[in-house]
Amino acid sequence: MATQPNIKAIIFDLGGVLIQVYQEEWFRGLEARWGLSPGQVAEVLWRSPEHRLAEVGAITDAEYWRRIAPRLGLHTPEAVRAFQQDVFGPVEVTASMVELVRRLHGPYRTGLLSNATDTVTPAFIAERYGLGGLFDVEIVSALVGLAKPDPAIYRLALERLGTAPEATIFVDDYPPNVAAAAALGIQAIHFTAYGALIAELEERGVA
Repeated sequence: MATQPNIKAIIFDLGGVLIQVYQEEWFRGLEARWGLSPGQVAEVLWRSPEHRLAEVGAITDAEYWRRIAPRLGLHTPEAVRAFQQDVFGPVEVTASMVELVRRLHGPYRTGLLSNATDTVTPAFIAERYGLGGLFDVEIVSALVGLAKPDPAIYRLALERLGTAPEATIFVDDYPPNVAAAAALGIQAIHFTAYGALIAELEERGVA
């Protein structure tokens, strides 16, 4: 068996890895409550040109919502706030994943690499999700003007962590983001479940 590189750092995605993934059934319930068509929420919120602009900081989160709100039938600030609470209010961290990061932080350099708008600051992540103090490096796409799968954002993460690609593991639930990291020589893992991730880490010599 080939010798595994000496791992120095592990980078985690936020949404879908450390916090809960939206399930199809949940989307259907949300769309039914708000009188929206199937698939409309994901299409408008996360696949629209406006979202791509917001996640690289080209427009603010407030401007993003101002532009997309009419497409969701939201015509007052109160309606927008109620919808945001319905979408984001129930989202919580995955306890087993948080405990894993807590255990790895110290023996390894740990990083957070998230595509998100400018409201998702390190302070927000610490307060909202209780993840303060668990990462040596935290990179939010809108705050650096880059977003996954742009190779530049992975290079930035490596630079800030001070580690080589082959000595760094990256964990993400979105295959294109995983592929982009792997293309740079990073040990990229497609996250599907906690147990599978533990097996992947153990295979790479991370206890």
